[in-house]
Amino acid sequence: MIRLLTSLFGGGIPDQLRRAYEAKLAAQNDSDRLVAESTIRTLEIAQANRLATTDNWGVRTAIGIVAVALCGHVAAVVIASTFPSLGWTVHALPAPMDQWQGTIILSLFGLSAVAKVFRR
Repeated sequence: MIRLLTSLFGGGIPDQLRRAYEAKLAAQNDSDRLVAESTIRTLEIAQANRLATTDNWGVRTAIGIVAVALCGHVAAVVIASTFPSLGWTVHALPAPMDQWQGTIILSLFGLSAVAKVFRR
């Protein structure tokens, strides 16, 4: 169960790396071993990129600005819909942000919470 949850919420890179190392050890010929080594190198680069952007204050600041703006827009829409007597007019976001807004908010806050739970 823990392996399933880790692969779903953790991006699956560690699990893919484990499988690639196992494939390298089980390789019967040089061709299979080279394919496994190439896969390992690609996954190691992806993992390094993920770690580099996670701890980068500029990336965190940009994500924070986007999160505050999108949540502010959602709050304005909810308030304007709940209290029409206020007379607020909240316009939709420009395309394609109008389609992505909910997904972005969920990925920012939902995945952040799950990541914090699994780091403990």
